[in-house]
Amino acid sequence: MEKLPKIDLIELKKEMELNRKQRREFVKQYAEWLKKTPNKVWSKQQNKLLNH
Repeated sequence: MEKLPKIDLIELKKEMELNRKQRREFVKQYAEWLKKTPNKVWSKQQNKLLNH
């Protein structure tokens, strides 16, 4: 049976928090882009993504 690698829980917690902050920032930037971009433009991009 293989031994599982040791996980540094403090380091893992830091990475999770960084990831959370990066996701929040992305969502904020995307929301700002949606606000200033005409519906016709962003809806075409969403359509391509969803119907790919």
